[in-house]
Amino acid sequence: MSKIRTLIVDDEPLAREGIALMLAQDPEVEVVGTCGDGQAALEEIRRMQPDLAFVDVHMPRLNGLDAVEQLPEVERPAIIFVTAHHQYAVRAFAACAVDYLLKPYRDDRFQSALLRAKEHVRRRQLERMPRPSAESPPGPDTASAARLVFKVGSDFVFLGSDELIWIEAQGNLVKLGVAGQTHRVRESLQRVEERLDSRQFVRVHRSFLINTRHIRRIEPVLYGDYRVLMSDGTKIRMSRSYRDRLRALLPAKLA
Repeated sequence: MSKIRTLIVDDEPLAREGIALMLAQDPEVEVVGTCGDGQAALEEIRRMQPDLAFVDVHMPRLNGLDAVEQLPEVERPAIIFVTAHHQYAVRAFAACAVDYLLKPYRDDRFQSALLRAKEHVRRRQLERMPRPSAESPPGPDTASAARLVFKVGSDFVFLGSDELIWIEAQGNLVKLGVAGQTHRVRESLQRVEERLDSRQFVRVHRSFLINTRHIRRIEPVLYGDYRVLMSDGTKIRMSRSYRDRLRALLPAKLA
């Protein structure tokens, strides 16, 4: 596939240069322009139609959030907001941001945001490719496209619902299992459950929620309980009292 065409928007020249230097290390990314205020960003996004944009929030003429919100969703590139202000994260999420980087950020945090953005861009490119016939399978439904934001330490992590494999309650925290990593979030399991689609996520234990799309195998164990093997290799014990909830969604697996 072609390189990911990227625009950098920040009113601080050193900040623009820093992002450009980090992106120069990635052969999949091409920086196609930079600008120093929101109005210029709005004009450049409309003109160049980049795949990805790193956008500061506080800028002259027009702030970054206002600029992005003026674009119809279909015209927005993948957006990573880069700011020293944490209070705009929820609004950024509503604007369909891929990630939210708080200045000053670590190199590994930058790379994590970039990886997420690249996956988002590549997925969008594949969805836009012409299908060979009318019988080709449809693209992802609205449920799989649902996205959530979590505060992890001083960072904000944006996750698609399909990325979540399992969620475990740990005292006054929850542990989120995603491919290859975990995150601990100061939130209750019930609050997380309320934000998820009950047709996709089901409680199998008082301390565990699982994503049914990531179930690989269900094995009977002692006393009528089951063990659920997830796509990341995690084995989760399902209590008898929760069996009917999963059976309602996956009747064939618990026949």
